[in-house]
Amino acid sequence: MKLRLPSNKYILSAIGLLVALAILLTIVPAAYAEGNGPLTPIPGLGRLSNETLVRMHQKEVNWYNDQEDLFKKANSLAEKFQALVTAEAAAQKDVTILQETLTTFQNEIGACREIHNVAGASIFSLAGFGSNGLVKDRLVAGQALIDGRASLKESHFRLQKAIDDLSKGFAKWRHTRISDYRTPGPTKTP
Repeated sequence: MKLRLPSNKYILSAIGLLVALAILLTIVPAAYAEGNGPLTPIPGLGRLSNETLVRMHQKEVNWYNDQEDLFKKANSLAEKFQALVTAEAAAQKDVTILQETLTTFQNEIGACREIHNVAGASIFSLAGFGSNGLVKDRLVAGQALIDGRASLKESHFRLQKAIDDLSKGFAKWRHTRISDYRTPGPTKTP
């Protein structure tokens, strides 16, 4: 009596099935087991733990609130500057430089406020975070942190530039007021 062996296609199919099963049992659970460990990198941030993401989110909330206080101070500065413009105009002084500087400052504050509100929408939407403040989705939370930080940073730099420009405009006006002449032009052409 002859012993019949299974054909090669059944053997190869069984081996392929075992390999696929082994891959599924080892790789897939590791990919979804986030836990507290930094298993998957977040593009733009690297391999961070969930606790670090929560701390970063809290720091962005604090930065947002600090920037909100700076906007209040900038508005107060604009009001004081407007009082100066009004007082000097009442004294029949030339206030065109002051008025231009103030208008530019107020427009820049408005633009910074819009960028700041975009940052707030990103930070307070809790995208990737649960209502308890813990991380739900690492990739979404990481992207929300990157977006919020970028908006806060841009708003910060534009606000700083606006304050510097206000200071330069005031110095320019003060120079024309003290010297009693406008900024001189070139004395001779090269």
